[in-house]
Amino acid sequence: MTKSVNQSWAVSRKFRDRYGATWADMDFFFKSKVYKNNFKNDPMNTDIGTLHLAGHKLQFKYKDIISYSKLVNKLFSNAYRADKSETFAIDIKSKTILLNKTEIGRLRETLDDVLVTSQRSYELGLYL
Repeated sequence: MTKSVNQSWAVSRKFRDRYGATWADMDFFFKSKVYKNNFKNDPMNTDIGTLHLAGHKLQFKYKDIISYSKLVNKLFSNAYRADKSETFAIDIKSKTILLNKTEIGRLRETLDDVLVTSQRSYELGLYL
């Protein structure tokens, strides 16, 4: 079974119409197996999974999750008071993606969930 953060396949038509396809399809899929030796020997360069964002599939390592989580949190703080229709450019893995305030919030939550899940899985010995 695919390990996903947002379970984008289960987003209802109501939410898809309300927030848009970019918001509804945004998801992070963990690799089927991350081995403990990878985390033990070189945790920062361990492949964690793939972020699906605005039609792009971006491979992420653990260090990418940490850095982009911080970047998106800063962007969310700046976009917090913006109009809902205003878009902001964000560069992720050499791709420039335009997101509105709601989509930035969803991306922030997704990356934060991935970071926490990765850390807890390692601490508990589950290794995703």
